Amino acid sequence: MMKNRKSYIVFLAVVIVLVVVLFISNNSMSQEEKIVESFYPGSKDIELVKYISDDMYISLNFPAVKRAYEIDGKVKAFVSSCVGYNGPIDVLVAIDSDSDELIGIQILQHEETPDYAEHIEKDWFLERFMNIAVDKYLNLVVLEKEDPHDIIQVTGATISSQAVVNAVNAAIGAYQYLNNGVEMASVPDVVPQEMWSKETNSFAINWDDGSMRIDVERIKEYKQIEMDVVLINTTGTETEMRVKGPTLRDVLEEEGLDLSDFAGIGVTGRDGYYTLIDKEKLESGDVILAWEIDGKPIKEEEKPIRLVVPKELGPYWVKMVSNIDLYSEISPKDIDKVHIFEPLTEDIEPYYYEYYGSKDKAIEVGKILRKFDVVDEKGFFTMAAVDGLIKNETISLVKQRYYIKVEGDNAPMNISPNFKLGMNVKHMTHFSTTKDAVIFPEMMAEVVRTKDIGGKEGMLLEDVLLTAGMRWNKENSFIAVSTDERAAELISDEILQCYLVQNEDSVSLYKENEEILNNLLRIEKR
Repeated sequence: MMKNRKSYIVFLAVVIVLVVVLFISNNSMSQEEKIVESFYPGSKDIELVKYISDDMYISLNFPAVKRAYEIDGKVKAFVSSCVGYNGPIDVLVAIDSDSDELIGIQILQHEETPDYAEHIEKDWFLERFMNIAVDKYLNLVVLEKEDPHDIIQVTGATISSQAVVNAVNAAIGAYQYLNNGVEMASVPDVVPQEMWSKETNSFAINWDDGSMRIDVERIKEYKQIEMDVVLINTTGTETEMRVKGPTLRDVLEEEGLDLSDFAGIGVTGRDGYYTLIDKEKLESGDVILAWEIDGKPIKEEEKPIRLVVPKELGPYWVKMVSNIDLYSEISPKDIDKVHIFEPLTEDIEPYYYEYYGSKDKAIEVGKILRKFDVVDEKGFFTMAAVDGLIKNETISLVKQRYYIKVEGDNAPMNISPNFKLGMNVKHMTHFSTTKDAVIFPEMMAEVVRTKDIGGKEGMLLEDVLLTAGMRWNKENSFIAVSTDERAAELISDEILQCYLVQNEDSVSLYKENEEILNNLLRIEKR
């Protein structure tokens, strides 16, 4: 009797331990992993595939693919993100490797408004993606399904529906490449521009607590201004024009919003082009929502409006505006490290990017960002040029298919499939996140104070650090680090006595006329 009782107690203890372990294990899984598991209930092992975008083929051909999961040894679940009407739509795509068919999909996250996509999360729409062979891509249709691979769109939500189809197709392409070695056609992570032709008559303004959509007729009802302006592209081309439209400030004021309450705005075109305009630029002059240029309605391909920022260069003048996002907060920059580009990126395999007929060496920005300790997703990727142009991009945008061209005309220069020539930051002096800046010494030498040091041009370290965005006070100290981890410590008073000298294949740090560290990698603020 006693023996049976002891056995029962031991059995009960084992059961309790197992329950606790299972509870902890289950709760340690992310919500996303739980959704993956729901598609593969009999699976024994589910593992996140790290750095799926490191594969150059996937990065270039299926940029929508952000993450992947290996199920019992095979990569067959993917998280893809494609830009819809208002922003990214994140889709989890599950594939059965035995039958080579879609198991199904799940919408993880989206920013679409109820007016345009209230049904993309409904079961009846999601069920359209079940049990379809992945031997070819899906095709969006309007009314009738004539082929097993046809997906009937959500009525009134063409763009959102196509974004979901693109996300699924990107997963199919990545699956076939990884598991079967099949190279399918590339899939864009934005809806093809021709599909937006039906959506050229309105744009959205979004803020934390709401959004509104304004069509081309409504824009004419706001208080109008007419102004003679000059558009200056980064190629140096100047175009004089007379524009008409309301200012963004007046539009917001009539809708009960104050532009001064926001830290900046992000403007996106239908082609995926994006620019950030910070508070300082917003306060320095009007931002005009132009619907008429030189006495005529803007061209069909530029509708519904074109942003006109009279005191800024062409990259701020966004065409075919689809969204204006009002930011209540932008993470401030507090640069702790200033890196030298060449030694920082020497272990990154370059990509020879063909851009407007020229194929030049380029470095993928996403791989540079992985070298930084902290990358604040709420911050911005800032680029500055010799001519004074400063341009900001979202971190999410530059993580994929975004490059710094380091050879050829106008290098260093940012390039991307969404960038038309003339909208680039050419002869870049530096770029930065919220904590890290990276400089190009040859270009930096053109905008800072210099002096001759042994027949070479020395850049004043104080100017270099300030230009790159670093700020400090008397209490701060600095440490210069070489590529082989040698270090030289500096106090703030010494910064004015120090210079950076560009050698043939490296940068040296000098104090007055004496070299104190060669093969410089970075300067850190302490």
